[in-house]
Amino acid sequence: MVQRCNRQSLFARQAMAAITWLLLTGIGTVSADTADAVDCSDSESISVHCGQAPSAVYDATGRLWVVFAQNQHAYVANSSDHGATFSSPVRVNASAENIEVNGENRPKVLTDDAGEVIYVSWTQKTEGQHTGDIRFSRSINSGASFAPVRTVNDDGLLTSHRFDSLFLTESGHLYLTWLDKRELEYAAQRGDDYTGSGVFYTVSDDQGESFAANRKIADHSCECCRIAVAPHGEDGMALMWRHVFDGTTRDHAIAAIGPDGVRAPFGRATVDEWQIDACPHHGPDMTLGADTDGEATYHMTWFSAGDLHKGIYYGRHDLASGKTRLVTQIDGNAGASHPQVAERQGVQHLVWKRFDGSQTQVLWIFSQDEGSSWSEPQVLASTDNASDHPLLLEGPDQLRLSWHTRNDGYQVIALPEPGLDIKAFTADSFAQIKRERAGQPFVLALWSVDCPPCMVELDLLGRLRQEDPDLPLVLVSTDAMDLKADAEDFLRDYGLDDMTSWMFADDYAAPLRFSIDPQWYGELPRSYYFDAQHQSEAHSGIMTEAQLRSWLAL
Repeated sequence: MVQRCNRQSLFARQAMAAITWLLLTGIGTVSADTADAVDCSDSESISVHCGQAPSAVYDATGRLWVVFAQNQHAYVANSSDHGATFSSPVRVNASAENIEVNGENRPKVLTDDAGEVIYVSWTQKTEGQHTGDIRFSRSINSGASFAPVRTVNDDGLLTSHRFDSLFLTESGHLYLTWLDKRELEYAAQRGDDYTGSGVFYTVSDDQGESFAANRKIADHSCECCRIAVAPHGEDGMALMWRHVFDGTTRDHAIAAIGPDGVRAPFGRATVDEWQIDACPHHGPDMTLGADTDGEATYHMTWFSAGDLHKGIYYGRHDLASGKTRLVTQIDGNAGASHPQVAERQGVQHLVWKRFDGSQTQVLWIFSQDEGSSWSEPQVLASTDNASDHPLLLEGPDQLRLSWHTRNDGYQVIALPEPGLDIKAFTADSFAQIKRERAGQPFVLALWSVDCPPCMVELDLLGRLRQEDPDLPLVLVSTDAMDLKADAEDFLRDYGLDDMTSWMFADDYAAPLRFSIDPQWYGELPRSYYFDAQHQSEAHSGIMTEAQLRSWLAL
């Protein structure tokens, strides 16, 4: 364990230094640090808008803390208005050092609930090709000053210690994990081959004053992708990384650790069969989901160009069984990259960026059923110049997007409140619905916001769905999407708001009706029963309860 210092004397020294620093410099006051006010062509303009690779976190009071790198220093600033203005940045490292600032390998920041203790880590580039050390500092006076920077990897080797991730548990345990090539050095001394890096970690139980000895989680990780972290119980951490399986396959692994060691040895999290001897530079992300029979599940997102899967994907992983379910392609475009996933109040949110040849867009989707289905993508932001990876921030009131671009500096953008999951029904949608329900019977119910008889049928369907939430029911509104708000109101009124629905993509309804049934004249309500072989029976007008119960096998 790293040498402990006297906490009381450390607190006193830092408090006195902070007071002196505040009196002399006014650090901590709100400055005019806005994207419009800062001239980044001036090398003396130290600002989150001019710096590189900003990472951010909210404390429990709603204050936003951001760390960024500029001129070989890490700086921390805070904002009480969601990034509209920032306090004057405070330098973390007294001496300049070469800080990794690519999107996958960036400075990190965490705080305690009150924003009194601030934790910062980064990877320092050292002399030698692809070598580095994991660096750490903290502030115990709300970011007024920072303790001397320490190296956390304890092997003393000039080798690769890179791609750090920082995590704080409910119990107050502070974890640092990273990719580490010490085992490669040891293998070379023995004359053995060694593929990739090791995954190592350390943990502190005293607010970062000291850290336990480094521990190994796994051998043979891919050496150039970020590590995703999430809670595992009150005092543990789950982590996901790109791993080298069988010498050449770069898919993903997952494990769980605690203060006393590895709790769940690593297992395979994704099966993409990406056969490549190269650096993908695309790390995964994950967030804790709902418990299943008392066991943790994790919502995961990743990029692959494998033989089985290409593009950005989502999956839900059960750590106890080791199985990843609901594997879904989110975006198969070649320009799609760097997804992030988060959960808030039972809703899963996923963002990523995509370059279309002229612009880079940040796209957002959400799921209200634990990842079983996803909304249509919406564009949150865009730029026609260079941009950083999109990151998701969990605030006290809602989720926000953290994004840095060359044109607009650092932005914090509130995610829209998820509406109902209503998808645009096109000429191809009916075939998609049948594919998704292959071998399964279902009822297709068509309705409109200006159809009073439809309301009678929606009321009946809502009451039947209360009996069985898993009714094989598909709702399609024949209204164009510009009436979505009205449709949402009716679906909420009749208790049908927590299921996937469809609306006609535009007001040219004839081809959309034809795609469902060339013999349908457009009368509403209109209902169809499809058996397991998808042979259909149609009905126009309000369905009786007895007929619906028969169709829905109630």
